[in-house]
Amino acid sequence: MKHEDDIMAGYLLKGGKMLSKSCPSCGCPLFEIKGETLCVVCREDEAARKKNPEAVAQEVPVMPGKPANTMQPCPALSSSLEETLVALCLRIREERDPGQVLVLANAVKSGAEALRLLRQ
Repeated sequence: MKHEDDIMAGYLLKGGKMLSKSCPSCGCPLFEIKGETLCVVCREDEAARKKNPEAVAQEVPVMPGKPANTMQPCPALSSSLEETLVALCLRIREERDPGQVLVLANAVKSGAEALRLLRQ
């Protein structure tokens, strides 16, 4: 299964907009995609479970007494997001298609906002 940051980076690259709200189930940032607000991590997890039903038994339960939507600082996620932002900027520099530049620039904008929120 993909890591949360890989899933979110993929949706940013596809033009998804990372929101400041978090998923009540997993605590990851919600995304807006084609006008729909959803948790891309839960969506991918659900798709993976449909492909591999045995994965449900391997899930780690949420710690009792701790709300799932509490955002904790995550250095690994911040670091990965920084690397993704740098990679996106490098791609923008080389991209010749204005439409693709706009998609990448929006991904950078969303990623930068997410990074700001993670560092609060």
